Formats: sequence, C-alpha cells, structure tokens
Amino acid sequence: MSNGSVERRIRRRSVHRSRSTAVAVALVVLALVAAWVGTESVLRAVGRPPLVADPQTAVDAALRPDAAFITIAEVIAVVLVVLGVVLIVLALKPGRQHRSVVEHEHGAVVIDTRIVASTAANAAGTAAGVPEGNASATARGRRTDVRIVPVTGIPVDEQLVRDAVRERLSGLDERFGQNVRVRVEEKGTLA
Repeated sequence: MSNGSVERRIRRRSVHRSRSTAVAVALVVLALVAAWVGTESVLRAVGRPPLVADPQTAVDAALRPDAAFITIAEVIAVVLVVLGVVLIVLALKPGRQHRSVVEHEHGAVVIDTRIVASTAANAAGTAAGVPEGNASATARGRRTDVRIVPVTGIPVDEQLVRDAVRERLSGLDERFGQNVRVRVEEKGTLA
C-alpha cells in the first residue's frame, strides 16, 4: 500500500464518523433474536415450557390472528420500520465530524471547526475593537458566521471585520475564508 493511499485513509477516518456503533447494535439485536428463537426451539424439542413464547404457538397465532395479536404485530412492525429507517439513514449519511483537513508541507493537519470559529472570533473582535466576549463565531464546512456586539457609541465597519476574518482564516487554508458572514448587533454594550 502506497504512502499516499495510507495518508488519504487516515484523513478520511479523521474527518468522517465511524458507523461501527450502529452496526454493533444491529448485530447484537439480531444475535439476541436468533438466540431467543434457538432457545425456544430447544426447549420445545426437549419438552420444557417456553421462556417467552413457543415458536410454533407464535406461528399458529400469526396464521389465525385475533385482535390482540394484530395489535401486537402492528406495534412490532412500526418499531421495526423505525429501526430500519434509522439504520438506512445511518448507512447513507456521510457521517462527517466537525473537522477539516488542511494541507501542510509535511502531510495533512486535521483542524476542529471550533478552532476555526475561535480564530474568526478573535480576528473579528480585534478588527472591530470590541472586548473579547463581544465577538463570537460559528464555522460549518466552508462557511463562517461572525456575530459582533458593538460597544455603545463606537460604530463597527462590517467590511473591515469581514476582510480581517477572511485574511486570518485564509492563513489556515484558503477554503475557510471564502464564505464569511458578519452580523453586527443593533444594540451595543457598555465598555
């Protein structure tokens, strides 16, 4: 296996969430159902009373259903449909973590989006001239939203803040500074 393919696999595993938990839960449920059916069959074969329900009795009840059996079957069917939909969604969803891969001369660096948001908030606060708690940011994918609460009586230039955030984020990676939105609150705070 080449060094490039190993590196690509490591990047992918760092950015995408594992689906092993969903698979493990599904396999445990399947194993428990199989164990129950096997246990009930063995108990019937040796002439012992069933733990929960005799498989033959369940099949007979399914072939000649009464109102109670139909209600139980409908509830079980709904639960199985919901479980199936959840498993299908988990299987098809990309399962992204809140991380991004940044190219570096010695390989790749994985950056959490909280670091990107913190960097954007710091740059915005410095450019706007507001205290540290008055600038906040969120980063999701390639989009960064910045919120500034100005100090009362001191105007904030949105374009200046946007440019400062873009410049700082572009230092991490060009992709981060492409889509920056700045929102300046109407009401300010006292210094």
